[in-house]
Amino acid sequence: MVNNINQIPLFEKPLFSWYQLSLPIEKELDIPAESCFAYILEGNSQDITGSGFLAKKGTVILSLCGKTVGHFLSKKETGFLSAIIVHFDRDVLKKVFNNEKPKFWKELEHPLKKDISQHDASALVSSYFSSVSNFFNHKNALNEDILSIKLKEIVLLLLQSQESSDLNAIVRSLFSNRAFSFEEVIEANLYEPLNLNRLAAMTNNSLASFKRKFNKRYNNSPANYIRQKKLERGKDLLVHSQKSIGEICYECGFSDPSGFSRIFKAKYHISPSEYRLSHSAQ
Repeated sequence: MVNNINQIPLFEKPLFSWYQLSLPIEKELDIPAESCFAYILEGNSQDITGSGFLAKKGTVILSLCGKTVGHFLSKKETGFLSAIIVHFDRDVLKKVFNNEKPKFWKELEHPLKKDISQHDASALVSSYFSSVSNFFNHKNALNEDILSIKLKEIVLLLLQSQESSDLNAIVRSLFSNRAFSFEEVIEANLYEPLNLNRLAAMTNNSLASFKRKFNKRYNNSPANYIRQKKLERGKDLLVHSQKSIGEICYECGFSDPSGFSRIFKAKYHISPSEYRLSHSAQ
């Protein structure tokens, strides 16, 4: 059951939320759909996504979609989870930054390759959330100016992270004016472990609209086309690299080596290791 959900709004929209959860919970956690930044205060390192994201104390999760984070945090593993979330509503961000670009911001050169990322929190980010946690005990002392400054602070901290990092790219995308084409987003994410729901969201489409548009552009279903591209890259890496089967599996966007081997053999009637061996002898 959910023990406690505490929120602090800015401009009548959630800015900070503190979730204290005894897992499992009966319903999926309802987090606003806007981008958000979650800091895990307490967690027993249970896998909350099925794909390597852990509810581990002292880590942060940045996502383009709060619904995705809500789904992950609602996974049915037993334990206790405490997390503070900063909500990045685009309208609120525009108001706080006076419709200007924040310092340290640079326009994206390529489409995002990840819509969600987890990292160990830096000392500065940990300190930031420690100060935010104190806000919940002093709500009467808060006002729009204080909360606006606090939102600016975390945005600027993230924009000063390594420019090539997923965290930096996701935050930059919140202020981006560049509209990438449907095909650009697809091609940039062919080898990322994204499900179709998340890929649809990255192209600003519902799942049904995404599938219709994909079939029209590629004359193929998303699942078939993307799987074929991943397998073709896998074949190339098996022949022209010394990487292990496991390394190739993850580089091609498959979730586990056994699944990669099964799909590869079903398609080509030969296992990845046998395919590599047959070509090494040529």
